[in-house]
Amino acid sequence: MPAEPTPPGGTTVGSGVGRLISTVKHGARHLTDRMIEPYVDRTVERVASRMSSASPVTEAPPAAPLPPPFATCHGSLHEGRTMALADMPGGCDTVLSMGANGQWYFDWFDDHYGHIPRHIGVEAYMPRPDVLPDNVEWVEADLASPEGVAMLGPGTVDMVFSGQNIEHLWPDQVQAFLVESSRVLRGGGWLVLDSPNRELTADYQWSMGEHTIEFTPDEAIDLLALAGFDVVTMKGIWLCRQDGELLPLEPPGTVEGSADVLRRMILATRRPEDSFIWWAEARKAGEPDVEGLGSAVRAIFDANWRERVGRMRAGEAATVTDDGEQRTAVVAKGVEDYVVLGPWMALRAGPYRFSVDIDWSGFVEAGTTPAAVLEVVAGDELIESSVFMPTTPEGTATLSCPFELDELRFAVHARLRGTGAAGLRAPLTLAVHPDPYGVDRAG
Repeated sequence: MPAEPTPPGGTTVGSGVGRLISTVKHGARHLTDRMIEPYVDRTVERVASRMSSASPVTEAPPAAPLPPPFATCHGSLHEGRTMALADMPGGCDTVLSMGANGQWYFDWFDDHYGHIPRHIGVEAYMPRPDVLPDNVEWVEADLASPEGVAMLGPGTVDMVFSGQNIEHLWPDQVQAFLVESSRVLRGGGWLVLDSPNRELTADYQWSMGEHTIEFTPDEAIDLLALAGFDVVTMKGIWLCRQDGELLPLEPPGTVEGSADVLRRMILATRRPEDSFIWWAEARKAGEPDVEGLGSAVRAIFDANWRERVGRMRAGEAATVTDDGEQRTAVVAKGVEDYVVLGPWMALRAGPYRFSVDIDWSGFVEAGTTPAAVLEVVAGDELIESSVFMPTTPEGTATLSCPFELDELRFAVHARLRGTGAAGLRAPLTLAVHPDPYGVDRAG
């Protein structure tokens, strides 16, 4: 293993002094930003001008397509993660990858980090690729199962890499992942992981159908410390908040806008709390506090469950009102369309109930035509539905739809559909009972 690097300030983010330094730096960050931004601006202007300038020919060449890193949010995030991957600690002979989801993943790793003599990939949901590099061992199992990471001996791995994986895990799996990572790593070995920042996913009402609960950078630092790690590096990828204001999640998608993309990618590295993705590099320093870690993970899930299931959006024909406390979707009578949809999440097997509150008005076809239908969908499959048939021209009610899943399903969401027989109002919230993480499962 390479000699242990000395982080800026001579300590790690995870230590007591390091956390104090991190707090002080956080307070002074905006002043530092104002000092460095002119230099960043000049750098990105030079790079962007080279990209957009035409070749010295008599006829103007056709416009070149915009490189993917500058065209979409997905491309920019991937490029930022690729640069972070290339900058990971070197000298690792054995790497364990959590959530290695295809042959492309190992090619990506080798092309940008470098060739690894032994690369072990653990993946629970994707089948073994038909072709794998000679240095790759594929483990098709849940990372916490006896057939998963548990099959590896203690102290046999130099680095555990978990790219965009922890946000897919359930509370027990998060705890097991961090404890098992500590067990398989050699003393001083590296755990590198990145994940979307919940502070930003919540602000954007961004919902990914395979995610449970995302973590913030500070939460990640705390959990890693409880797992026995010192966080040497915590940085951001894709700056999404400037001076307290949200920036557009998607880049401009033009060559002229590439300067802004470069600027946001550069500034993000020092501002994980304002970035869509945080990236942590932590070194094994001690044994995990298993009980404390489990309690901390559970507390995060419990505290943020309601926000997670509240990531609803209005239908295309709906208008949205906001009184400062509640956002509400409104669909006029005569309009047949969805009122609210969401939140696209993973749910384990078991019985559930989705519920939404609705107000209706102008209903005159009592007993013959429903005013609304509440649908439960997993991916594109309709799982269950409940029909709402009012008995009065107007009123307020809670519409519920019970359903049962016989296995873990992804992109589970509700759709409240108006039939046009009445005007409908519904808050952009959803009640899910029981909480699959265990908060109110006994109820």
